[in-house]
Amino acid sequence: MDIRERQFLEKEIPHFQREIKNLYRKFDREFGLHGAEVPIKFSFEENVLGSYSPKSEMTQEHFTFSLYFISFMNKDPMHHLDKIDLYAHEYAHYMQYHYEIPQKHLWQPGKHGSAWKYCCSLVGAAPTEFYRIGEGLKKHDYEKALYNPHADKNYVLKDRRSQEQMYEDKRRRVIQYAVGEEIEHPKYGKGIIEEIKPYDRGVHLNIRFKDESKLIDQAWLARTRYKKRT
Repeated sequence: MDIRERQFLEKEIPHFQREIKNLYRKFDREFGLHGAEVPIKFSFEENVLGSYSPKSEMTQEHFTFSLYFISFMNKDPMHHLDKIDLYAHEYAHYMQYHYEIPQKHLWQPGKHGSAWKYCCSLVGAAPTEFYRIGEGLKKHDYEKALYNPHADKNYVLKDRRSQEQMYEDKRRRVIQYAVGEEIEHPKYGKGIIEEIKPYDRGVHLNIRFKDESKLIDQAWLARTRYKKRT
């Protein structure tokens, strides 16, 4: 995108500011919040449509929306209702930090977990993590999203991946060697394990070779590049 194209897009910012703030004022009145007072920034990001950033030590609370997607000059412009859905999607993220979420809707953790989906049900946003063309035109099954996690294929897939990762991490943390044990390295030659250092996702071994000491991940030893001397 060249400078001229950026300048054309930037001319649309006042319109989008008004459009977003008008929607957020409507939500604010309904839920007693102040989302319309949160600064709105615009980017030329080509991979992220929008985001909400809570206040932290490093940054001010703000919303960000990509002109690359919402611009009228886009070659394949978003439908107006898809834009509204995008704005509501990010407002739901804002609500996660500022609205009291009932305990029964806190069963699924994560940025796009059950608390966020509950907020989506209040503002009418699609309870899906990723943007799909036409989502803003559909009626959404909030009952399924809020109360039936196993019907949510994305949740099941993530849960399975999480379980697999937990199993793999646990397996990698099992200590397979002992202090004083000898190994043989194809480059450094014979070595003796001097210290074993477990960490969150595995085990490090401090190995003394003839001329130097090396810190090596146990996983490498398990792959037979580094072998025990028998």
